[in-house]
Amino acid sequence: MKLFLIAFYFTGIFSISAQSYNIGHLTLNVIDSSRSNRNIPLEIYYPADSSGNNVPVKQDTVEYPVLAFGHGFVMTWDAYQNIWEALVPQGYVIAFPKTETGFSPNHLEFGKDLAFTISYLQQLNSDTASGFYHRLTMTSAVMGHSMGGGASFLAVQFNAAITALATL
Repeated sequence: MKLFLIAFYFTGIFSISAQSYNIGHLTLNVIDSSRSNRNIPLEIYYPADSSGNNVPVKQDTVEYPVLAFGHGFVMTWDAYQNIWEALVPQGYVIAFPKTETGFSPNHLEFGKDLAFTISYLQQLNSDTASGFYHRLTMTSAVMGHSMGGGASFLAVQFNAAITALATL
């Protein structure tokens, strides 16, 4: 009986302390007009009431930090499923630019894409037509693996609103 009570106590403590969200997904193609109308396809994952594509952003009193994640050399964004499955349930919005793939990527352009992705998502926070309206904090991070990690370092010089940097 004592073991049962201890297990019940710790289960209750841990389930109260962590909010877990379902994962919503959205695919967008956005244009950076400052760079000759550069097309930046994005895969965006976010906290939602129910899991799925194009489902509404979780509507609660919480605002979510924004992350942009750069893929590694000759890798694709979908190789990082473990990243979005770990971070979105904890209350993060994460976007993956799908640019600069293949054997001759431009690292500087990829860094600019990451910086633009942060700016774009933060603009959605003030767009009344966006599902992200008043759902995002101004806290943001650029992240990446391998080449995307290097591009993350480049990104911070193009967006002063980036508040954190993390690389793998």
